[in-house]
Amino acid sequence: MTIVVSVKYVLKRGKRDELLSFVMDNVENTRREKGNLAYSHYPSLENADEMFVFETWETLKDLENHINMPHYVAFDDRRRPLLDSYEAQVYEATLCRSTNRTPRAR
Repeated sequence: MTIVVSVKYVLKRGKRDELLSFVMDNVENTRREKGNLAYSHYPSLENADEMFVFETWETLKDLENHINMPHYVAFDDRRRPLLDSYEAQVYEATLCRSTNRTPRAR
């Protein structure tokens, strides 16, 4: 079962450049982890203090292992004082059907 994680966090005002100075080390190390399918941090274009994270994992166990990896623990310890808020959602990604068309608005 594939796992999808979406995270939105808001930095304290003016902390974006500080976060961006060290976030890529975590991204690169995470992408090398067993079971990681995708992992990216996206700075908001509309609000300099907002970040969005999108990640996919082969299994829930792979995600659980990730949050205990030394590089992630070090990243989280460094990021935590910069945060104003943090919200994460974890989803089971099961493909229900496949189509070549985009959904139409009704």
